[in-house]
Amino acid sequence: MRNNLVLDASYFWEEWLRITIILQRPAVQVQLLAIAISIFITWIVSHWVWSQFSQLFPQLTEFCKKDKRIYWQQYGAAVLYYIFPPLFCLIIVSLLQIIFVQQGWFTGYFQDSIKLLWLYCFYRIFLISLYSSFNRSAVQYYHHHLFAPLFAILIIAKVINLFTDLENLLRVSFVQLFGDSITLESIFVIVGGLYFWVIGCSLLEKLLLYFFPLDIRKNKRTSQAISLILRYFLITLGVVIIFGYVGVSGTAIAAITGGLSVGIGFGLKEVISNFVSGIWLLFEGALKPDDIISIDNEMSQVKKLGVRATTVQVIRDNSEKIIPNQFFFTQNFTTFTGSNNLVYSSVIVGANYDCNPQKVINILLEVANNNSAILKIPNPVAFAISFGDSSIDFELKFWLNDPLISKRISSNLICEIWQAFKEHDIEIPYPQQDLHIINGIQINDSEFLDIPKL
Repeated sequence: MRNNLVLDASYFWEEWLRITIILQRPAVQVQLLAIAISIFITWIVSHWVWSQFSQLFPQLTEFCKKDKRIYWQQYGAAVLYYIFPPLFCLIIVSLLQIIFVQQGWFTGYFQDSIKLLWLYCFYRIFLISLYSSFNRSAVQYYHHHLFAPLFAILIIAKVINLFTDLENLLRVSFVQLFGDSITLESIFVIVGGLYFWVIGCSLLEKLLLYFFPLDIRKNKRTSQAISLILRYFLITLGVVIIFGYVGVSGTAIAAITGGLSVGIGFGLKEVISNFVSGIWLLFEGALKPDDIISIDNEMSQVKKLGVRATTVQVIRDNSEKIIPNQFFFTQNFTTFTGSNNLVYSSVIVGANYDCNPQKVINILLEVANNNSAILKIPNPVAFAISFGDSSIDFELKFWLNDPLISKRISSNLICEIWQAFKEHDIEIPYPQQDLHIINGIQINDSEFLDIPKL
């Protein structure tokens, strides 16, 4: 890792001792105590104000339910919720600063606190603009996983800079690895950089997706597959950039990978196989999100293609299965949405022998053509398929553009066929058998049972 301007660990403890001495000064303690009390008072007052406002205007405080009729009122309520606390705290700290100045006391940390509170106000305004412009659930995810941690790190860095030089502190090295010094900056960049890059990749991939043609973006399955490929590419690129930035040497990488090669070969063989299988699935397009497939004779829908496994939702009971990616290369499975979403389905019905077969066929075709979910091209067809024991059996075959609605449409057709047969006096017979009794023939029970008479 980088050796430029590396400081010994003793520098860290010297700075820590110096900070503790500063914090023991009465002038500093009084300011910090006043700032802490201001934050506590702000927390109590803001919660009380918001609870009173929620009781008076409950419809305005439900931000998750956007109503165009009261949009600006909800926006004003959001401003009150996000801006009131930092502004109220800013007013209290400013008044305390004025009092301290009049008394001739030291006010340096009050000035720094005011700058941080203004920064906090702008951050809250930024959140308001996001929540009012985009989907709430998506913004909430990035708010808690990306923006809030970044802002917290920024505030912590500025607070540390109040007491010491953060740039020098990050150059402190505690350990040596393969002859290279591992500094606090390197640790922070690797851990924090990887975290924020992985979280930010999901946002960056959505932005990059807008550069693709509109027809690709409208195709949900294709756009999700492209998003996954972009995510893998961006994560790999980020890892290379981050390790290159901190100066990871080729010798260290060779030593680590050499030591782990045996473990990777045996312990992580399945993981690597599943990862490579997932990449091939995406590039080949053999499996994409929202595909309808059949596994173990159960129709399922692909929900997520992951690095290691694919998540599918079983249509029958809405349960989810986690299937390793290599399964789709070693086992057979059926897909209903490979080249298109068309699915062929049928309904079988019987009519009594008194019916006109051609009339029944016409009725079946009429019922199918009246159903809006059944495709007209290819057109539905009906056949007389067999002479049954008590009925002539007919089959109605039709095309659908969604495999998931096959059972529902078949159920609707059965009800509609029954109603149509009833209107045309066509009977759907029960199974029946004829029993012929022949009189005048005597049967000896013993002969019938083949038992000798005693």
